[in-house]
Amino acid sequence: MIVHTLQQIPINREGRKNWLKLVFCLAACIGVKAVAQSVPPGAAALGYTLCVINEKPVASDIAPGSKGNYKWFSGQWWETPPPLSDYSTISNTLALSLGGELVSTPRDFSTGALPVLPGSNGFYVEFDFQLSDNNPDHWPGVWLLPVENNAQQQDCYPALYPQDPPGYERCMEFDVEEGGWNPGLLGTVHFWTGVPPNVSSIWNSNNASPIPLDLSKKHTFGGSYDPIHQEVAWWVDGVYQMDAGSPYVPVVAALQHFYLILTAASISANTPYKMMVSGVRAYVPLTGTNLVQAKPVMKTASVKTNSFTLTWSGLSGQTYQVQSSTNLGAAWANWGNAITATNSTLSISDAVTNARRFYRVVLLL
Repeated sequence: MIVHTLQQIPINREGRKNWLKLVFCLAACIGVKAVAQSVPPGAAALGYTLCVINEKPVASDIAPGSKGNYKWFSGQWWETPPPLSDYSTISNTLALSLGGELVSTPRDFSTGALPVLPGSNGFYVEFDFQLSDNNPDHWPGVWLLPVENNAQQQDCYPALYPQDPPGYERCMEFDVEEGGWNPGLLGTVHFWTGVPPNVSSIWNSNNASPIPLDLSKKHTFGGSYDPIHQEVAWWVDGVYQMDAGSPYVPVVAALQHFYLILTAASISANTPYKMMVSGVRAYVPLTGTNLVQAKPVMKTASVKTNSFTLTWSGLSGQTYQVQSSTNLGAAWANWGNAITATNSTLSISDAVTNARRFYRVVLLL
């Protein structure tokens, strides 16, 4: 247990000076004053145990414009954005109508509310979704692209590939699921190369699972990228499906940073439907850098009337538990429910009393 901040704050209330003692801690190890969080099998298989995205999307999470501190943005950078009327909330679940497409990064690739996933670390992502019906014309997609594939062509690597002509791009597209083209999972990894607009890709031929899926029922589609072994793998409802490696998984993927994409498209007939997305999660390895970003750091402690508010910084997608004790040598008890961060700032409030009480925030790994 690492004690992060210890402060004594004098508070004047009703003419008496009370001392409110606050302690904020980080549990650096699973099981030490912390509760191990459930890790999906696809993430556990690679030891990717740190959840950095944990979303239950709704339409209000979508930016009204092209950038800002929002979780989702309408449309890819190269296209006219679909209208916001393509998105709604049905039973507390995000629904995309035909033509809707959401990305987890601003269209100019500035900083949004959700992090990008560094290929150098590796990652596992999963999406919970279902369709309004099983019409074979529906083409739902949950997939990833690197932010380097942009108008500035930051996916060119002349130092690594001096034989490439100017403007020659290299990037990985990771399709976790593309419905409609196959009775079961269609999971594809593309290695795109070329000088735009003359680009082409190679992809894994083992991309179609023979196990049929009823997409009108909710399923969890997962995909992992392992930069060490240069492999990607697909999972459905916690069950391994298939994997692919070089040459379809390029070396440059480890140099790129990936964002999430939700797409409700059509194969040809533009048959209307709804794509309901109820969960989006991402897991990465528990590295020193990730721990620094995730650890709770006290920002402010303020008092108003008969209550005080504690505010700390954390990492979106991580879960934190406030605990309290009347004595640093006594047992700690959970204060309230665990809180999952939806941005970088969290807070709790409690009543001011004359009794001394200590507080700490534990990162639940």
